[in-house]
Amino acid sequence: MKSRITIQDVASQVGVSAQTVSRVINNKPDVSKETRSRVLSAIKDLGYEPNLLARGLVSNRTFTLGLIMDNLSDSFYSLIIAAAELEARRLGYFFLICSSERNPQDELKFLRILSSRQVDGILMLALPGSEEQFQYVLSLQEEGIPVVSIASHILSDELAIVDVDNVAGGYQATQCLIRGGRKNIGMITGPLISRASQDRVTGYRQALEEAGMPFMSRRVASGDWSYHSGYQAMVELLEKSPELDGLFAQNDRMALAAMAALRQAGRDLPDDVAIVGYDDTPDAAFAYPPLTTIRQPVGELGRAATRLLVEMINDREMKPQHILLQAELVERGSCGTK
Repeated sequence: MKSRITIQDVASQVGVSAQTVSRVINNKPDVSKETRSRVLSAIKDLGYEPNLLARGLVSNRTFTLGLIMDNLSDSFYSLIIAAAELEARRLGYFFLICSSERNPQDELKFLRILSSRQVDGILMLALPGSEEQFQYVLSLQEEGIPVVSIASHILSDELAIVDVDNVAGGYQATQCLIRGGRKNIGMITGPLISRASQDRVTGYRQALEEAGMPFMSRRVASGDWSYHSGYQAMVELLEKSPELDGLFAQNDRMALAAMAALRQAGRDLPDDVAIVGYDDTPDAAFAYPPLTTIRQPVGELGRAATRLLVEMINDREMKPQHILLQAELVERGSCGTK
């Protein structure tokens, strides 16, 4: 029977002390980049698996992170979670994942459950963020459980946040339509309780103002990020503003549904109406015409938030940071020149 690989086996292969190997495993400083690389290679080659229980007893940690989200079936959020989970594993941690399915009371309950399970830190993904929830998060941080929010609805210096610059994203989307010669540009928003949606509205208004175009409330309709709401919003816009020749939909699902509504109304795409979406989901490139959209760095959202959370676990004196990532315009056929 093959004996279990030990930390001493790794140390002997690399030619360093077991203490140095331990420092690499626990992501401690004062180890050179070259030594760290050699130790990690030896761990991989030998198939060494650190004893989490022993590590936890030494460091007073469980090497477990909590993640709370509001909709596990959402493919966009799933991409963020997948990236976060891989980054956590790379750093020696594992996630416990909870989905509230848009029930605010469950979100607060999960925060309490995760803290009782002694997780080392918590990620919150796009949660609505009630005042009660926010105050509980602050109490967790006072107890030594750091929290990082991805796409937070709450903006506070007391909360670590990783997000995308949605003002710039909304501006880029509208600018693309303006450059294409569109004069009557409408918008389908997400739920206006969402800070992401509010910020994209701000970017849309900034681009219109810069181009000397008026903001008209009748050219704006609200959705809830779903296909159905995007379709209904487009029908509403065509009734209120039949002159529309450009549309910014705040996510790709609503943009694709709007395209269907426009075709059913006899509008040609993009000659009659040009469209820009947001997210760059896999469906966008296969739409007809292919959907011009704003690509969010979904993988980096998950990775950056996880790295920040582990940094806060390692440095209890670290102040909450706000990290703002940049989105990218992906031009395809739906934003044609008029």
